[in-house]
Amino acid sequence: MRPLLLAALLAPCAAAAQPAPADRADRAARLDSVFHALHADGLFSGAFAIGGPDGHVAYEIAVGASEGDAVRTDAPYYLASVSKAMNAAAALSLAAEGRLDLDAPVGRYLDPWPYDGVTVRHLMDQTAGLHWLGMLNAHRDTTRALDSAGLLALVDEHRPAPMNAPGEAFRYSNAHFAALALVLEAVTGRSYGDVLRERVFAPAGMESARVGPSGEADGMAYAGGDGIGVHASVRDLLRFDYAFWSGRLVPDSLVRAATRPPVLADGSRSRYVFGRFVETDPRPLIGHFGEGTETKTALYREQDGHAAYAMIATEQGIHRTPVLVAAMAAWNGEGFTLPQPRPVADVPEAVLKRHVGVYASGMGRLHITLEDGGLHLEPEGAGGSEPLVPASETVFYFGGQDLTWEFVRDDAGRTTGLMLQGQPQTLAQRER
Repeated sequence: MRPLLLAALLAPCAAAAQPAPADRADRAARLDSVFHALHADGLFSGAFAIGGPDGHVAYEIAVGASEGDAVRTDAPYYLASVSKAMNAAAALSLAAEGRLDLDAPVGRYLDPWPYDGVTVRHLMDQTAGLHWLGMLNAHRDTTRALDSAGLLALVDEHRPAPMNAPGEAFRYSNAHFAALALVLEAVTGRSYGDVLRERVFAPAGMESARVGPSGEADGMAYAGGDGIGVHASVRDLLRFDYAFWSGRLVPDSLVRAATRPPVLADGSRSRYVFGRFVETDPRPLIGHFGEGTETKTALYREQDGHAAYAMIATEQGIHRTPVLVAAMAAWNGEGFTLPQPRPVADVPEAVLKRHVGVYASGMGRLHITLEDGGLHLEPEGAGGSEPLVPASETVFYFGGQDLTWEFVRDDAGRTTGLMLQGQPQTLAQRER
């Protein structure tokens, strides 16, 4: 895995060569054609922008609409989990001031806190094993906002068992970053929105970023819960990305630490650190996707620092990832393929009911439910579900991500498992 070099972020000459002006114009024209064609085919609506190594916007486009208004590159939209890196940046800035110890137990900052041995770093690396957002949804009073004290009280009362020992394994769960937001509030004595405004939005020069439509968010939205969390434009995402990696938000030593995922109990290295995934496929990248109900987002940076990519898809989110991958390849002068419309089957509800259940997998338990006449998939602890769009009676597209799931049936026609199509090693056995 190629490390991201801080020098490449600070000095353009150290990064991969940028396109010459004429070449950049050609690539921009090519991308314009790609996005307009995708929009015309109903495959993409949203905003996309590319940042250069010096932080300038090298390319941007907006096509389509959101809630009746034309999409804009300077308009804020719900970011969902892309905001995790912002939470982490705020925590790192407090650590740089000596006000927060990343390796201290969370119980030093939160009371009550029922999980001994869990550190702040475990939250930021998603290795604490927490998965209690589903419990909160089940037991909270949904007629009013859940404040920080109420959230902690529910966690202390019900104490869902963690999925693993602290630091043992990477298990993605929004509960980790909901807890981190509570730590930010406890350390600063400020609201979550104020912490991000003062430590991330303002110093990064983010012009439209806000927390919640009215500037506030309840406890369920700390990790991008239900659409009232962090909002920002694609231009703001590039501003944040450059401010972080250039050392404007936190010291260089912490910037470098944000490229090094932890080693897990089995000796393997995680691919997640401080609110970002470190990827090698389809290219060396570091960043995060976001899965909102109305928006699908992405903020990724080339590991060599020569470009950053921000995307907010306002419709047709199922195509976001292949569109992003194609746009990256086109900008870098590489070959690419574009997504195609996917067929949708009309599956009787009686057939859908046969798939409802809980499936045990190496990714944790997967809950399949039937809601409003369609199947939904929720990883246990995620705090939310995504629709499964039927291609046949057994093959389904994952509505929020570019994955295809297949239900496995026995000779009697009973559903016994669930796996990513063509990947039997991902088979999840049905528990009930």
